[in-house]
Amino acid sequence: MKRLQLLVFALLLAGTLSAQQVTVKKEIDGNTVKITKIVPDWVKKHDFRLGAGTYSFSTELFFRNFRLPGTMIDYDISPIKDFNDRVYFGDIYRTTSYFTGTYSLSYAYHLRRWFQVGGTVSYAGVICSRRDCVTKEVVVNENEHMFSVMPTLRFIYLYRDNFQLYSSLSLGMVFSDYETIPFGDVTILGCTFGRKIFGFAEFGAGLGGWGRVGIGYRFDAKKRSKK
Repeated sequence: MKRLQLLVFALLLAGTLSAQQVTVKKEIDGNTVKITKIVPDWVKKHDFRLGAGTYSFSTELFFRNFRLPGTMIDYDISPIKDFNDRVYFGDIYRTTSYFTGTYSLSYAYHLRRWFQVGGTVSYAGVICSRRDCVTKEVVVNENEHMFSVMPTLRFIYLYRDNFQLYSSLSLGMVFSDYETIPFGDVTILGCTFGRKIFGFAEFGAGLGGWGRVGIGYRFDAKKRSKK
């Protein structure tokens, strides 16, 4: 019961911090009366973002041929079962695997000053091929791809018109060349800077990568009342 009371108090406090007192004058029966109202000092917004992220261990789980950029060319083609395989693979090598980065498109609705809800779609890939040792021509492409669709919850620690601090949690489905499983992503700490057009930078764990940067656009869900 005490926990429920604390939760209700926290919600009321959050609502109070997101509001301001406005005094208006109204004429009632020939008398001017002052009425004080508590109204939000912000308006609900839509938020669109386009971002790019770095490598993460979570991303590597979905790529069979993934190796960090800069590793040596792999001449050990597996599996080699018999003499015929050795003859066939003797003139072929596998190139270094290159990670494309993770690219995302997200939308969020500012349901409260401290809480946003939306979704994120993302893509990541690995570029790799088998080539002829003499001609360098591609024999087989081994490129791999991964897509994800995840609902997202974002929690705002500090809200200003031109600056925000936040964390977020995303849970959804990941579709790769080899499997489709539920997975997630976490933004441990993120920030935005700017108003309608803004930039953002994040530190996280999961499919989005350790570091993410990007650009976004937000606009009011409805015009602010002048009353």
